[in-house]
Formats: sequence, C-alpha cells, structure tokens
Amino acid sequence: MELIPISEIKKEENTYLLPLSRLEYFAFLATTLTPLESFLEEEGYTSALFEYMQDKKYQEKELFTDYDKLIHAINGHAILSTLIQLFLIERKMRSEGISNELLGRYQRLQGEYQTLLWELKKKS
Repeated sequence: MELIPISEIKKEENTYLLPLSRLEYFAFLATTLTPLESFLEEEGYTSALFEYMQDKKYQEKELFTDYDKLIHAINGHAILSTLIQLFLIERKMRSEGISNELLGRYQRLQGEYQTLLWELKKKS
C-alpha cells in the first residue's frame, strides 16, 4: 500500500510503499506486547508498539522506518489500530468462543478496515 505523510499532497518523492504483510506484522507484534495503560484497549497496544519500536530504532532500522512511515501517514494510525482490534477480537473468540456481540464488532471493524484499505488504494 502507498503511504503519504499527513497534510501532504501525493508526490512521487513523498510516497512510501509498505507491503500489507508489514502492516499485519506490526499489528500482530503489538498484540504480543503488554499493553500500556489507556482508556481504549487498542490504544494500550499501539502505545506499547510505539515504545517497542523506539527501543528497536537503531537495531532494526528498516523495520523502524516502515513503522515510522506508517504512523505518520494519512490513515496510517487508524488502519493499524483497526487491525490490532481485529486481532484482539480474533484472540478473544478463540479463547472465549464466538458470541453475537463479538461477531458484530468483528464485522463492523472488518468493514472499517476494508474502507481504510480502499481509501488508501484510491489515493494511489
């Protein structure tokens, strides 16, 4: 997917290509970390991922660059947060079983995720 920095118009020199698999990796990685205190569950995980990436900034430069471009891109944080929420619901469904409430939340978030992907594709 193409990432364009927040508040900038798409130009060849400011467009960054990020494989969808890298986005999925960041979301999965976030769900393996201990979430930081936050009002929203997914924000605790995105904050933990931020802290983790700050620690890896110099050891994993390519990974950090991808992360940095993602969180500073138009809809970047939103798509990461949405995917983290989807992974958390999947985990909950595996451990607690599927309920109508979880299924409804999952379907709503899946729609949001698809819309965000479509928006990113439309801008490219």
